[in-house]
Amino acid sequence: MVEVYFYLPAGHVANAVECGIKLSDWYSKEIELDGGLRKCISALLNPRDDMKKYMSTEYRCLKMEIMPKYCYIADNLMYQTGLVNSEAMDMYLRTIVPVEKYSFGQFRLPECLVVSTVIGDYVSILDKRLDSPILYDNSEELYVGNIIEDFKEKYDDFNDALLYSFFLKLTENGIYRMINDDVNGTSIFIDNINKKVYTIRIPDLRRY
Repeated sequence: MVEVYFYLPAGHVANAVECGIKLSDWYSKEIELDGGLRKCISALLNPRDDMKKYMSTEYRCLKMEIMPKYCYIADNLMYQTGLVNSEAMDMYLRTIVPVEKYSFGQFRLPECLVVSTVIGDYVSILDKRLDSPILYDNSEELYVGNIIEDFKEKYDDFNDALLYSFFLKLTENGIYRMINDDVNGTSIFIDNINKKVYTIRIPDLRRY
């Protein structure tokens, strides 16, 4: 079974735990899957992927246990862009995968498309203290961390390239000033407010 998370307004929770979550009542999108248009409940792989609702008293987080054949994973952030850009929507549809083919960190904001009603026996209220431990803080942090690790393996000076580009932009915006040492290949960035100093090796950005 696949554990996913779904937020409901607090007033609907008791009924959902007793009677289940009906697909026709709670679906949020219709997606072409396996040759047909299917209603989908958009659930989360990590309850902290929606921190606004996670911290809210108006919503409760439900844990649902779903058979894998009823679960597909998609990039909800790409879907949001797809609402205003047709190319992004095409990419969203092309990259939907069955849950068993999904690798954690593959999408920045993954959603689990549940294509079935979930009966009450498989719905429970998430206990943030005692429930199953979540192995990562949130999906976006995992996604970004994976990208950084991939590029660190590919480029041995990636950390310097990242920091140098960031500080260069801050300098362009007048937040820092910079002293370049081309002989030794370093740049010194000085915070204009608190005078804190950062020494960064100048990367060869032509490699990227």
